[in-house]
Amino acid sequence: MQNRKKLTASFRRLFRKNSNHQEKQLFARWFTDLDLSEGKVFTDQQEELKIKNKMEQHLYAHFFPVQQQTRSKKLTFWTPIAAAAMLTIVAGTIWLINTSKKEQPLILEETITRAAERKIITLGDGSVITLNNDSRIKYPKVFSDTLREVYLEGEAFFEVAKNKLKPFVVKTGKLSIKVLGTSFNIKHYSADQNINVVVATGKVGIKALGQRKTWLLSPGNQLLYDTLTGSVSQNLVDPTAYTAWRRSELIFKDEKLEEICKKLERWYDVKISIHSTRLKNKRISLKQKNESLSTVLKLLAIVVDFRYKINGRTVEIW
Repeated sequence: MQNRKKLTASFRRLFRKNSNHQEKQLFARWFTDLDLSEGKVFTDQQEELKIKNKMEQHLYAHFFPVQQQTRSKKLTFWTPIAAAAMLTIVAGTIWLINTSKKEQPLILEETITRAAERKIITLGDGSVITLNNDSRIKYPKVFSDTLREVYLEGEAFFEVAKNKLKPFVVKTGKLSIKVLGTSFNIKHYSADQNINVVVATGKVGIKALGQRKTWLLSPGNQLLYDTLTGSVSQNLVDPTAYTAWRRSELIFKDEKLEEICKKLERWYDVKISIHSTRLKNKRISLKQKNESLSTVLKLLAIVVDFRYKINGRTVEIW
């Protein structure tokens, strides 16, 4: 702290033109020892040293075009104008380095799950994503300084690490889901008409492309976005029912058989064909955990009264 005060006082005297030889040397040594890595703009010490040496060479060449015998002699000729110009160049160079770093595009990584597969991803900020079957998510290996943004297709449960200065945003379809630190489930498969967002903890803000309104969801809130009409509906639900897949459970609450079969296809990696419009629209409530496909179909057949046939990875229902 004492050295800092001494340097500040010396720097002020440079502009009053009454600094002595020692103060000019002190100021010059400060520039020579300037730690440009404080802002973490360099990838390593080698890059820092390279840029620093280049800056120093350009500065001395600018202020002292006549080659001196030793650096100590050069330092004695520093003037207030030169010092001010040097600071401007240093500041400008550091700003350009920072700008260059920030403008570099983020490199996205991608995690994909197949049918009947789930994965857990831990991001660089400590957030954890559980990716359901037949889904994909893109995310930067290192987030930017101002935003944490990921892109989802399919279904995932997010447990976001809190960071009030760096919002976490999930882009899926036409929705942008923004949080600071919370947990929530998003389901958006291309075959689904609705994008389904359910909040487990904390608060979630949602904005749709082309709409000014922002929806703020609390725990137990569900938002359904119709991808065809752009309409939005909200409901109060039990979040555990929508995150049961993380516990290897399938819960169907008054759902059409056609929608249930889509989930079974992803869950068991099969193709199911329903040969009856009447059966497709039948609504069913059912809960199962770690059951075989044949057991689930048997239970559904009892409830709905249909017949089925399993042939390898193909299922026929009539």
